[in-house]
Amino acid sequence: MKNLKNKRSHSLNYLNTSILLLSYVVLMATTACNSGSQEESSNHYEVVDDSVNNDEISFLPDPGFGKKWSIQSEVSNEFNFEGGKTTSDFSDNWQDKFFNGWTGPGITRYTPEQSKVENGELIYHATVVENTIQTGCVTSKEKVLYPLYMEVKVKLSNSVLSSAVWMLSEDSTQEIDNLETFGEKENEYFSKRLHLSHHVFIRSPFQDYQPLGTETWYANGTGTQWAEDYHHYGVLWLDPWTLKYYVDGKLIRETPKAEIDPEGYTKGTGLNKPMHIIVSAAAQSWREGNSGINFLTDSSVTDTERTIMRVDWIRVYKPE
Repeated sequence: MKNLKNKRSHSLNYLNTSILLLSYVVLMATTACNSGSQEESSNHYEVVDDSVNNDEISFLPDPGFGKKWSIQSEVSNEFNFEGGKTTSDFSDNWQDKFFNGWTGPGITRYTPEQSKVENGELIYHATVVENTIQTGCVTSKEKVLYPLYMEVKVKLSNSVLSSAVWMLSEDSTQEIDNLETFGEKENEYFSKRLHLSHHVFIRSPFQDYQPLGTETWYANGTGTQWAEDYHHYGVLWLDPWTLKYYVDGKLIRETPKAEIDPEGYTKGTGLNKPMHIIVSAAAQSWREGNSGINFLTDSSVTDTERTIMRVDWIRVYKPE
């Protein structure tokens, strides 16, 4: 009986071992299939917000295995809400001023009254008040850092004022300009060009570097005047040395690494600081001397309708 029991015990052990081995083989095969599926799906670009069409960002690089390009809600806004800027849909994540209280370049004066949220858009207009140009400025409360893709859908103002969407570090030493453009249609040069650039600064004594080549002023070759219609403007800040600019989903410029900080103002770090997102309009003082503009009397500024800039949405994505 003892031998019989031992034989039965050995048989059961053998059977259990066989079942375990078979389960392991099935598990490994299933895992391999799932891994293959994950690898394939990593080439598709998903977003957290289901209202955003994934195809709209299909041009972005692969975010990496197991990751997706995800909208960052605290620095994105569709402006599809009632109640204007006084509601939490706006005030939770955005401030109705420049983040450090600066009032703008030259005779520009940023004031809350010059912007509003209405009919699903953030809308800016300018007003001449005595010897100043009052315009709007909205800033994100949170800061952003690479890797990220930021895109806006904007209809530029048809004026000599700049329509701008940009990022700036807390200490104002690093800046990335997604969009900085002058839409007045009478100007054959500026109305057909987008300024795609960045800055690195030393604040004391003040020094400012930015790429100045003609390639930083993009024209699409078909005579498009950018203020005529809405367009998508995007910048991919992939790492401290990589900036790629997109218009309507098309890559139009990649800043050469050698042009990020050739003067060494960042001491070898490149564009590495967290930055606020800023949406603004301004009277850029350099244009007074360069183009002979008098902002206080220019018809594209005194006519309020021509100063209107419309922002349909702003979206920031990170690979997660």
